[in-house]
Amino acid sequence: MPPFAAAPPAWTLLSPDSLNRLLPVEPNSLPEAVRIAVDQEAGTPELRSAPLLATLRLLIEQAAAGDGLKLTATGNLSRADVRVLFDALSWPDYDKANILALNKVLNEADVGPVEITRRVAQEAKLLGRRQGRIRATKLGATLAQSSNALALFRLLFTVLFWRVNLGYFDRVPVEGWPQDHIGLVLWCLSASADRWSRAVDLVEVSTVRDPRFGAYEFDFRGFAMESRVLRPLTWLGLMESRADAAHDSLGMVTPRLYRKTPLFDRLLTFDVDLRDVPAGRH
Repeated sequence: MPPFAAAPPAWTLLSPDSLNRLLPVEPNSLPEAVRIAVDQEAGTPELRSAPLLATLRLLIEQAAAGDGLKLTATGNLSRADVRVLFDALSWPDYDKANILALNKVLNEADVGPVEITRRVAQEAKLLGRRQGRIRATKLGATLAQSSNALALFRLLFTVLFWRVNLGYFDRVPVEGWPQDHIGLVLWCLSASADRWSRAVDLVEVSTVRDPRFGAYEFDFRGFAMESRVLRPLTWLGLMESRADAAHDSLGMVTPRLYRKTPLFDRLLTFDVDLRDVPAGRH
C-alpha cells in the first residue's frame, strides 16, 4: 500500500490564514510565510555544491571569459560551448554516457542541465545577451563568488519556482500546476518528505487537486510533480533521489524515490499556524 494512501493532504492541518500566507500576494514573489535562512553558514559547503549553483558558476565563468558564449541563430548556445559545459557539469539522475550514445553532436536542447541553467540565469539577470553572445552581468559575476552562495541560492530559488515556467521542460498539457501553489507544496514536503517516497504519493499529500486533469485519460500529476517540483529541488540540493528498486522501469525511465535533505530544513522555514493551535509556530 502506498505510504500516504489513507492520509489527507498535509495542508488540511493549516489554519486558513496560514494557507493564504503560503500563496504569493504579488506575481513572481515569495509568499509571506516562506522564509529563507539569513545565516551565511546555514548551508555551506553543501549549498556551494548544489547542482544548479555549481553549473551556473561554470556558465558564468565561461560567459565572463574572452568574448563570452556564442549564440546560434535560434538563440541557443553553440555546440562547442554546450560540449564544454556538458563535460564539466555534475547533475542528479543524469546519465552522460547515455546522452552521448543517443546524440552524435550536442545541441543545447540535448543537454537539459545546460538549457535549464542558461534560461534560469538569464531570467535572474545573471547573464545578458549582446551582439549574438551571452556575457556575465555584474550581478552574475558577484553572485558567482563562493562567499555569496546563500544570496545566489535565494535568487535562484525564487526565480526557479515563481518566475520560470517549469512546464516548458515537460510539456504536460496542464499549465501552471502545481507552481500556482508552490509555497503550499513546499510546506507540505517539509512536513512529510523525510522518508523515501514516490512522486505519485507525494502528490496526494502535498498538492491541491486541479479539475483540469480530469479531461485526460492518463493521470499526469505524478509526472508533473516530479518534473516541476521534486527534480528542481534536487538541483538546489534540497532533495535527493534514488532508483525505486521495488518498481519496474518504464521503458528507458527508471522510477525514482525522493526525500528532503538536511539542507531543506536548514534553509527553509515556514511561518504558519496549525488548525486549533493558534500559538504554535512551525
